[in-house]
Amino acid sequence: MAEDKELPGWPKKRLVREVRAHLRSYGIRPQGQAWRATWEWAHAIANSYYHTHWSLPSEIGTQYVLLLLADMKRHHSLNLPYRAGKAIPDSVKQLLPVSPLPMLTDER
Repeated sequence: MAEDKELPGWPKKRLVREVRAHLRSYGIRPQGQAWRATWEWAHAIANSYYHTHWSLPSEIGTQYVLLLLADMKRHHSLNLPYRAGKAIPDSVKQLLPVSPLPMLTDER
């Protein structure tokens, strides 16, 4: 199977397609610096094994989303309304983990 030679580590085109499909199911169209950095990170992980072993498409997609969140945090655009932590409906509480992401807390 052919490799995608545009991305670090030359992942198989099928793997790239599966990662894109996974992200697309959440309405995300990967692109830009975060997309390339995701593949650099995934390649480093793949090379950390004795035999090169790529992560699952969902895991690589998670790395991309984490990099997007970090980019939003760096540009001060990862904000919730002041009362968002106090006015959470039960339906939303069920969707959130027990402890909120540390990235959402304000470090002032």
